[in-house]
Formats: sequence, C-alpha cells, structure tokens
Amino acid sequence: MRGELSQEAIVKAALELVDKDGLAALSMRRLGAALGVQGMAIYHHFASKEAVLDATAASVSPAPPAPTGDWRVDLRALSHQFRDALNAHPALLPHLLTRPVHAYQMAALREAQYAALRRAGLDGSVLLDAHRTWGSYLLGYLVVEQLGRSGGFSDADWRPPIRGEFPISAEVDAYQAVRDWDEQFDIGLEMIFDGIAGLKP
Repeated sequence: MRGELSQEAIVKAALELVDKDGLAALSMRRLGAALGVQGMAIYHHFASKEAVLDATAASVSPAPPAPTGDWRVDLRALSHQFRDALNAHPALLPHLLTRPVHAYQMAALREAQYAALRRAGLDGSVLLDAHRTWGSYLLGYLVVEQLGRSGGFSDADWRPPIRGEFPISAEVDAYQAVRDWDEQFDIGLEMIFDGIAGLKP
C-alpha cells in the first residue's frame, strides 16, 4: 500500500480534512483512514504531522504573478493573492500564525515580495522593516476578517459604548459599518504603501 501513496495524494487528503473539520481534527490516523492506509504509512512520506501541514499550507500558495515594474501594483497583487488563498482555506491560518513554513512555494512568494519592495527603492534592514510591517497587516487583517465572517463577533462588538464624555467615539460611530471587507482591506493597503513610499534605505 505504501507504493500507492504519494506526497501529492497525502496533501490533497489533508487539505480536504482541514477544510471540512478544521486544523485540530487532523491526525495521522484520520488522514490514513481517508487514504485507506494505516496512519503510520504516512511517515514514509512525511516526518511528522507538522511537515504534512507545512506541505498542505504550501500547496494553496499560488505562484507569484509576473512583475509589472510598478511596486505598488505588484505588492497589491501579491497581497490579494495571499488573502484570497487563505480566505479559501481559512482553517490553515492558525498554522501559518504559529510557525514559519519552509517550502519552495513560500520562498518564491517571499522573494517576489522582497523584489517588489526593492523596486520601491528599499534595501537592507529598511526593506525588512517594510516587509514585516506589511506582512503583519496582512495576517492581522485575515485574523479579524475570518473571525467576522465566521460569526465570531458582530459589528456591534467593535463599537464602543456611546457616552457623553467620549464625543469623538460618538461622532465616528456612524461610519463603523460603511466599509465591506474588500474595501477596508484596500484602504489599509494604501496606507501601508504610502508609508513605504516615504521610507529611505
């Protein structure tokens, strides 16, 4: 039966399990059952469950788009690509938040991200600062978005109590729900990009 297995088949089955039942539900036993083998057979292809999850996360990572020469256009495309991939498989997000995934697909994406920032005129530690700030925005937004989309909180949960001693809170309350997830994401990106544009290497 071991010869009938492949890394691709294991990753495909793992993704189906995680999408259906969540990250915590994945075990080598359940994965083996889905593949029609003993769970131990998977260890001939992957050293651990974490290695399976790394490969599964990498499998949903799209190839970076061809650069256009405009760093804003390129970084915006990479941002949307990453968000779309994780929104399609939100159960993988906790894995990406808890450990770096060392896989070729992820390395290729990171290189494309670095290259976009290089085209913005950044280098060295400033390039890394910009990349980490942009990446933190991306992951943080995805966490909040997934909580909102899954019913983890409502719009009202974000709204502070309206009290007389907090006049600005009362004033901006009317705008709390005027953006959808896509529009708010793009607004945040442009703020990040404006900050990057002002950086000097």
